[in-house]
Amino acid sequence: MKSIGIVTDSGANLPPVVVKRKGIEVVPLQIAVGPWYYREGVDLQPGEFYGMLETLEEMPAISSPPPRVFWETFEKMKSDGYKGAVCITSSSNLYPVYQIACEARDMVRPFPVVVIDSHMASMSQGFMVLEAEKAASEGLVITEVVERVWKMRRRVHFYALAGMLPYLVQTGRISKVAAFLRAFMNLTPILTFDQEEGTMKRCARARSRQQGINYMLKRIEEDAEKEGGIQVAVLYGGNPDEAERLRETLSQKYGEGNIFTQPITPVIGCQTGPGIIGVSYCVGDPPAVFE
Repeated sequence: MKSIGIVTDSGANLPPVVVKRKGIEVVPLQIAVGPWYYREGVDLQPGEFYGMLETLEEMPAISSPPPRVFWETFEKMKSDGYKGAVCITSSSNLYPVYQIACEARDMVRPFPVVVIDSHMASMSQGFMVLEAEKAASEGLVITEVVERVWKMRRRVHFYALAGMLPYLVQTGRISKVAAFLRAFMNLTPILTFDQEEGTMKRCARARSRQQGINYMLKRIEEDAEKEGGIQVAVLYGGNPDEAERLRETLSQKYGEGNIFTQPITPVIGCQTGPGIIGVSYCVGDPPAVFE
């Protein structure tokens, strides 16, 4: 048994089969739709969410779980015999889950818990969680597990081609004027994470879906050539056929075992809307996702 437990939130976008197999504890984030709250991955699955999103008149909102949920998770690890825990959260600049996990950490002292702000989300965060689990499985102590995670953060990347411009206007991510001009010129923003700030930002604009996908393919190729070794999650929001085509393209170059598709977490979908397609990937010596 690992001596260090691994905890994350559902924003990490890890496939459920991987979570179960590797014994990772996942605290669900919440989506508020009017007066109703849904726990991501528990009451609301990605497929349901993106179908719902296209029909909603009111924008959904992200809601972090109360500290009690993290506290119960840490307490369970303590009672199960773990010597400590490492908790990797979604970026604190997306939602305040990091601060909430820190509150719970303080509630379980002296049981040692280290909370890490990934400055990421989706499978880019997920790869950091998998690296922590790998390090813990190798028998490393908590400080060594944390060091491995920090080193991993520079090797994970995220790029996504936004879906519906009207949705980005409604969420306030772009103005109506900007949306009109981009639609008129057929420009779609390509999004990434600022690894220093942990914020989502535009890194480029594409005149077509294919041009946007080509941009992502180029970035993957450049990073893979520099670092060697790669694992890629092709992410999508309600458009699985497009994601499968991208997966096939990447598999021809990097091998079937290194590429997989995953519906993007609803907490990202709340900000980008349906129709998003993107990639989260890890270079260097990436942890295996499916073993």
